[in-house]
Amino acid sequence: MSALPLPDLEPHSPEELAQYIISAQSWKEVEVLTTAYSEWKVAAWKLLSEADRARVKQLKQWKDHPVAQKFPLGCGVERVNSNQKQAGTVINYWSAYGVDYITFQVGLDIDWCRASSLKRTK
Repeated sequence: MSALPLPDLEPHSPEELAQYIISAQSWKEVEVLTTAYSEWKVAAWKLLSEADRARVKQLKQWKDHPVAQKFPLGCGVERVNSNQKQAGTVINYWSAYGVDYITFQVGLDIDWCRASSLKRTK
């Protein structure tokens, strides 16, 4: 049994729980919600779209990774040494040869960069 604090959210149905899961920024939030409202967990999961399910699975996969802690899915990022000042939104993570990368969306374009070359925006 874990001593996770209950969120300030209080769903009143599986549909509301599904919406809270969709808006979660971290795996810990999903875990707290699904533990506190376990009776609606299966029904809420069935209400999620395939894209939302994939996002939740991604939160779980990267839950303990420092890059995901520093740059959660959906947060704004910008290249550290960019003259263009184009901000994007984090949509994915990946690693290759010991280097962590972040995929982010800038407008309609998709870009990627080493995590160490990005900074978080407001």
